[in-house]
Amino acid sequence: MKVLFLCPFVPWPLESGGKIRTYHLIRGAASRAEIHLRMVQEDEAPEGALEALAPHCASIEFFERQKALPLARWTRPKLERWFHSPALVQSVRSELGRAEFDLVHLDELLLARVLPPALGTPVVQHHHKLDTVLYESLSRGQGPQRHFDLWKLRRLERESARRYRHHILCSPEDAELLNARYGHLSCRVVANGFDPAVFTPQDPPSPRVPRRILFLGSMNYGPNVDAVVHFVRALLPALVERYPDLVLEIVGGSPTDEVRALAADRVRILGRVPEVRSYLEEAAALIVPLRIGGGTRLKIAEALALATPVVSTRIGAEGLGLTDREHLHLTDTDADFVQRLDEVLGDPPAAQAMGLRGSKQVHGRFRWDALAAKLVETWSAVAAGGNGAHPKLR
Repeated sequence: MKVLFLCPFVPWPLESGGKIRTYHLIRGAASRAEIHLRMVQEDEAPEGALEALAPHCASIEFFERQKALPLARWTRPKLERWFHSPALVQSVRSELGRAEFDLVHLDELLLARVLPPALGTPVVQHHHKLDTVLYESLSRGQGPQRHFDLWKLRRLERESARRYRHHILCSPEDAELLNARYGHLSCRVVANGFDPAVFTPQDPPSPRVPRRILFLGSMNYGPNVDAVVHFVRALLPALVERYPDLVLEIVGGSPTDEVRALAADRVRILGRVPEVRSYLEEAAALIVPLRIGGGTRLKIAEALALATPVVSTRIGAEGLGLTDREHLHLTDTDADFVQRLDEVLGDPPAAQAMGLRGSKQVHGRFRWDALAAKLVETWSAVAAGGNGAHPKLR
């Protein structure tokens, strides 16, 4: 199968959830499909990107991002404008006119208008998350300009649903919501996963630091910033009162000023680190106090793969199908989050036993190679069935 894979970013280095997901899906799919990768780059291709991606792709091209024309400010949402590349649009449309592909994969909603409207080649629209849901959550209490941008983003989502019948999402919750909005789309779930070559627990396991907890994620991403700021201000004081030697480590690139301001004796802002495995292996628990959802959490799959105990909000663990108190702790309130984390810190053997059960579960379901195989199965089914634009939304 010959696939034209369009991505609005370069999936290297592996420093964010989106890059990790795209890279591992491409790598896992490469043995089953001929992938021709076209990407938008910020200024120039990141160092090592070509060497990392070339073994998994039949061809690779990078296209520069350019500032959109003034009119686009009124007609296109900010996300679409930010990753705007006229060179990519022109090249892709020319390539589709002279070469035959079995399928086009659009790696984000913001690429929905890159393709010509009457394309005969089957298309899969991939959502790392439902951008409209995330943007709506982050827009509450904001001004009219922000809400105007949300309206434009919703129009883009509807345009995608009108053009393309086949959509891939990270969680059943996102798939159900998209289907409820537009009706009878063909939605397939391909969850986030982990690389077993990196995230497999040692035997015997490494000793954990009893009073060290970890937050992991890109620290300029709105939901992560909201989560860690709320945790430090509203939940951490009660835990420090019970465990005076407790330390929270915050690992993730590009911390905002608001995150940096949290630094204190009990809070360490570490920024981007060369690898996260050692931090997960040493932590008494990974905390996922997210209050804004969408997609599935790479951090939970990676943590549980290493048998790291996890305490998460339910919205933070959407899409993984894991069982409360069997594989991890799931909670809905601040008070219960504190109580569950207290249980983990107060009874390390029980917490480790739960982590091992979680590890067995994710190793059986969330390996990237198995998830990539599911992606290729979807590609094959879509290619066999034709374009399939949604008839009700024409």
